[in-house]
Amino acid sequence: MNLPERADACLAALDDAGRAIARRVVLRLIRFGDGPSAHRTQPVSALRAGEEPERLAQILRHLAAGELVALDGDAASDDANVALADPALVTAWPALRAWIKAHRQAEPLRRQLETDAADWSQRTARGDRDVELLDKAQLGELGAWLTDDTRRDLGVSATAESFLAASRAAARKQWWPGKTTMSTALVLLMMLLILATPIILLLIVVLTASVIHKFL
Repeated sequence: MNLPERADACLAALDDAGRAIARRVVLRLIRFGDGPSAHRTQPVSALRAGEEPERLAQILRHLAAGELVALDGDAASDDANVALADPALVTAWPALRAWIKAHRQAEPLRRQLETDAADWSQRTARGDRDVELLDKAQLGELGAWLTDDTRRDLGVSATAESFLAASRAAARKQWWPGKTTMSTALVLLMMLLILATPIILLLIVVLTASVIHKFL
């Protein structure tokens, strides 16, 4: 059995949920770049984003037994390292090539998101007040590529998810006028109504007179 066949058989032995976790594990072991992608070693803690620990450990052991990944340590340990068992999988396995192609545009955005989120977290912890969040344009670009499914596949940290939530909340506040703005708008509306009242009354008088004149 050649390498792609062995990889396919390893995944085929899992149920649908298990195959989804295996796909996410393998994708998180890929270093995306402008040229051919390369593999990278990751600690189990980096693969755990959004995964149930016991189920992840089970899948890692299965992938290691199927020689898809190399596991250095206990699959249940955060400090254990995981890598592709054979770097040739990156180019030889059609399924993996398709996954990489589908996520190539999103991965650079994910990396930048993680960098921005880490900076936001550190500055917020220091009490900085001028911490930058993502603006509407950046949120729109992320939403186009980093969908919920893509974020799950590539693995987005809890810090990055919190950063996204804070950015969305700030964007909503910018869109919705504050109390001061609303109060000012109401005052202006009342003033316009007061100023327009004589004109409206005059129009009513003129129209009434016109109607009365037609019937006389």
